[in-house]
Amino acid sequence: MDEPPDPLGTLPDESEETFCYGHPKTPTRLRCSRCNRPICGRCAIPASVGQQCPECVALAQKETRKVRGTFRATAPAVFTLIVINVAVYVAQKAFPVITQRFSSEPVLIAQGQWWRLITPMFLHSPFLIWHIVFNMMALFIYGPFVERAYGTRRFVALYFVTGFVAGAVSYTLGPCNIYGLGASGAIFGVIGVLLVYLFKRRRSAAEGQFLRGLLVLVGINFLIPFIIPGIDVFAHLGGLASGLVLGAGMDSGHSPPSSGGGRQLAAMALVVGLGLLLVVFRTATFTC
Repeated sequence: MDEPPDPLGTLPDESEETFCYGHPKTPTRLRCSRCNRPICGRCAIPASVGQQCPECVALAQKETRKVRGTFRATAPAVFTLIVINVAVYVAQKAFPVITQRFSSEPVLIAQGQWWRLITPMFLHSPFLIWHIVFNMMALFIYGPFVERAYGTRRFVALYFVTGFVAGAVSYTLGPCNIYGLGASGAIFGVIGVLLVYLFKRRRSAAEGQFLRGLLVLVGINFLIPFIIPGIDVFAHLGGLASGLVLGAGMDSGHSPPSSGGGRQLAAMALVVGLGLLLVVFRTATFTC
C-alpha cells in the first residue's frame, strides 16, 4: 500500500544516524530550530522555541544590533536630542547649580538673561524621574515621524523654534515668581507639526487613525494639569500653537514637507517674530 505524499516535503528518516555539523564525529538527533542543521548538546543554545546553532544565534544578534541602529540612522536628530537631555539630567543631579543658572525665571529674563528662554528645553526636574522619562518617550515615539517627513535640519529648526515660542508664551502669560524647565514645550511643538501633517493626509486610513489617536493623547495631556499641579500649561499651549502654525505654513499637503524652502523659511520667520514680540512686550511691561 502506497503512503500518501508529505505536503511539506520529504520527511526525515529518523532511523538514519545524523552527526553534529560542528562536531562531525558526535551523533545527534537535535536540530537547530532556525536552520534545521543537526547540532549536538555542546553546540545547542536554548532559544525561545527549541534550540539554535551558534551561527543562527550570531546572525540573530547581528540583526538585533542592526534594528537598534536603525533609529539612530533614520532619526539622528531625535537620537541626539535624547542623548543630550539625558546627559544634562545626569549633570543636573551632580551639579544643582545647572538648574539654577539655566532654568526659566521670568524676573531674571526681564533683567536681560534671555538665554533662559531656550536652555530650559534641555532641563528636567532632578527630583522627578518621570518628568524626563515621559518627555523622552514622547520624543522617541513622535519625533522620528516629523524628522523623516521634514528632514533632519528642518526638524532641528522646528524643535528649537517651537521650544523658544513655548518659553516666550510661558514668560508672557505665566506667573512671574516660579521657574520652569522641561522639553515638553518643544515636544508639543513637534506634535503640533505632526497633527497638521496627518490632517492634510487624513484620507489615508493609516494617517486618519494615527491622527485620531494623537488628538486623544493631546486632550489627555491638557487634562493632566487639573490633576497634577505644577505643570506649565502655557508652555504646552505655546509649543502646540507654534507647531500648528509652522505645520500649516510649511506643509502644502501636496508634496513632501521637505520641499518648498522659501515658504518654510517665511513660516519660521513669522513664528519666531511673534515669539520675539511677546518677549519684548512682556519685558517692557514686566511687573511682579
